[in-house]
Amino acid sequence: MSRFFATGSDSESESSLSGDEILPKPVGGTFGKQPMLLSDDEEDTKRIVRSAKDKRFEELTNFIKTIRNAMKIRDMTKCLEEFEQLGKAFLKAKNIVDKEGVPRFYIRLLSDLEDYVNEVKLKGN
Repeated sequence: MSRFFATGSDSESESSLSGDEILPKPVGGTFGKQPMLLSDDEEDTKRIVRSAKDKRFEELTNFIKTIRNAMKIRDMTKCLEEFEQLGKAFLKAKNIVDKEGVPRFYIRLLSDLEDYVNEVKLKGN
């Protein structure tokens, strides 16, 4: 019986109980009562543990790749957006950069980006 009809009407007596009525569920979680089942995909995959340095440098290199792609297709808007996000990612990696030094790929991008902006500026005039 649906919940709509389970509320009853005036013609039904409240004292009569049928097996179709909905009983409230007991309050409480099911945590710990059922074992956690993993699918086949989750069982076979291994976690890759990477250092904070590797994570931050990979994040920086991903931004650099998108900036270089934007430079190739002459998309200044995308280049600017990604450069701003690169700056934020560089600030996140500040502790690692202080220990390891500024990465060579970051300096190379800044140099290439400066050349690119000057080139676009000259072609625009």
